[in-house]
Amino acid sequence: MTKIPDLQIEVQEILRRIIVTMPRTAYDATFGLIERGLCLMSGFGPDDRKASITSHEFAVMAKTAATEKARELGWPTEGKRRAMPWRYRAAK
Repeated sequence: MTKIPDLQIEVQEILRRIIVTMPRTAYDATFGLIERGLCLMSGFGPDDRKASITSHEFAVMAKTAATEKARELGWPTEGKRRAMPWRYRAAK
């Protein structure tokens, strides 16, 4: 069984960003708070051979960690999605 690595979390409150990194690897992910909630802004890339997990596994863990931190800070994690009438969807 693979050991689950420790993640480091940095909060940039003024920019409303949460940065999640995995020490001793190239993995990092930046999440931003937008109207509809927490959104991945950057950080998903190729696997790092030094890491014990894949980049996809890191992305899932980073999203979970960022969501938990956002909730601790009282930030909204999921906003309301506005329904768009069908006639406008086809025009885009």
